[in-house]
Amino acid sequence: MGDKKTVSLTQFGKRLGTRGEGTQAREVLLREIQTLGQPGLLVVDFRGLEVLSGSFADEALGELLATLVEGALPGRYVMGRATREEILEDLNLKLAERKLALLVGLGGKNWTAVGKLPPYLEEALRWVMDRGWGRSAELAQELGLTVQQASMRLLALGQLRLVHMEAESRAGGGYQWRVQSLCSFISGR
Repeated sequence: MGDKKTVSLTQFGKRLGTRGEGTQAREVLLREIQTLGQPGLLVVDFRGLEVLSGSFADEALGELLATLVEGALPGRYVMGRATREEILEDLNLKLAERKLALLVGLGGKNWTAVGKLPPYLEEALRWVMDRGWGRSAELAQELGLTVQQASMRLLALGQLRLVHMEAESRAGGGYQWRVQSLCSFISGR
């Protein structure tokens, strides 16, 4: 399914507050994600944290996600893991300011998109997450969209690095996009 690595933020302390600490964490996260093959998933583990300030979150994760969205490290993705949604509040605000989002697993099949995600993209993301994978024609049919609208939504999710996209050959020629849930990297489905 691809490479996967988990980095616990508790290695930097249980109370993460400063931008300087965030810079150190970002450097570690960036080094780790660079070692992954394609496709590769870096899971940032928030479990065990007592405090995650906006300054730390913006510097460590906001900067990292912005770098990925700008096109660095193709085929690499970041996802979070947490047990308490409230630890993500400041991260949510900082990512929303940057118009970025991070998928965070909350145990079991529960997940949330932290940051800025318009309702129409959240609906498409939920569809992919529920299925594990899909194509634009299927999304269009299930949500009552045109194939072009569905394609644009999936492409936007791919650009935000919230889904993995692969080009597939079509029987009649050309290609189509197949999207895959980041959770499938963890579950193997």
